[in-house]
Amino acid sequence: MMKLLLATLLLCFSSLTQAAETRFDSIYFFQSQAELEKKGINIDTFGRYTRTLQTQIYRALKKVKMPESAGYLVVAIRSDGEVTCWLDMAPAVHEYYDNQIYEIVKKIQPVNVESGILVFGMKMAIDTAVHTKKPVPSPADWAEAKKKMNDPNNIEELVLSRWPE
Repeated sequence: MMKLLLATLLLCFSSLTQAAETRFDSIYFFQSQAELEKKGINIDTFGRYTRTLQTQIYRALKKVKMPESAGYLVVAIRSDGEVTCWLDMAPAVHEYYDNQIYEIVKKIQPVNVESGILVFGMKMAIDTAVHTKKPVPSPADWAEAKKKMNDPNNIEELVLSRWPE
């Protein structure tokens, strides 16, 4: 009986490790509240949008086995409704899943941005309860792009320079 109980417990634990648990935490805004207001960002709509993002990403990753990783999902939404994203995770997420997350973000109806580009980061942790201690998201390819800019603090210019064609 004890062996059966032990085997059942082991089976339960092994099935728990099969799926990636994705958790989300605080949101980092690259722009001030005044800038967000100028862009016409509705906080309720934004909240629903980020919850939809979290749910869709959680659902997509819950069936896969992934190594622990923590960092940010960075999302940019242009006033023309185009959306892109970057992962700033350590260790880096495999390209396949990075692309899968990108496709999910692209498919979700974004919030309305009246002018320019809305840029925000959302803390994300895969298979770990520990979120990143990094205060500001900075995807890998941004550092190189910043070196070529007149104003490296201009987030909209930076995002446009890294926008996938």
